[in-house]
Amino acid sequence: MNFLALCQRAIVECGVASNAAVSSVLSTTVGATGSVGRVVNWVGDAWNELQEKHDDWDWMRSSNILGAGVSFATVAGQASYPLGTGAGTVGIATDSFGKWDIGTFRNFTTTVGYINEIFMDDISFDDWRDGYMYGAMRNVQTRPIAIAVGPDQSLNIGPPSDGTYTVTGDYFVAPSVMVNDTDLPVGLPTRFHMIIVYITMMKYAGYESAPEVMQRGSSEYDKMYAQLQAVRAPTLKMGGALA
Repeated sequence: MNFLALCQRAIVECGVASNAAVSSVLSTTVGATGSVGRVVNWVGDAWNELQEKHDDWDWMRSSNILGAGVSFATVAGQASYPLGTGAGTVGIATDSFGKWDIGTFRNFTTTVGYINEIFMDDISFDDWRDGYMYGAMRNVQTRPIAIAVGPDQSLNIGPPSDGTYTVTGDYFVAPSVMVNDTDLPVGLPTRFHMIIVYITMMKYAGYESAPEVMQRGSSEYDKMYAQLQAVRAPTLKMGGALA
């Protein structure tokens, strides 16, 4: 369902209008006011809240939603690559970035191609700074073998490269928004679209003091969210040995 269809379904489920009358009550989300306008706003909020439940839902992974992750060329002697789309950056706009999928990074010699690709070790920013930005190590330039995420979400390679390598990896996109009638909840499987309606019902019920709507919305939400968690939430991983 697109944004308009989700809003129309929520209006029906909340009892604001019947199936027969909903298209006349809401024919577009643009400029909606009053009780209908509140439902439109709640649908948008519901989609945002669902995305914020996890910052690494699998449908928000860049290689899943965009078909590709990050890919940028190193610059000889440059160690840090900030967010952005200009020269010497990672090529990702700040507003579209969620977080790095650390552990997915690798690099290859650009002129050679994938045939000599290697994985990069994921290290902490402090370990990167102390290991590669200390004393004589600052002047070492060779093929990077490690990568660290900085406090500003920059990618920091160690050692700084001695030439042009292509670094690739993955990241999670920032939550998307629905504004226009035809906007979709990007990446969310169609069979789970109703979960946005159920969250909206609970928002409506809290505002209108409608316990029957709250109960129905909450019950349906719990069932569908459990299903969504089971198939699309991040997988928990066991930690390594402590010693």
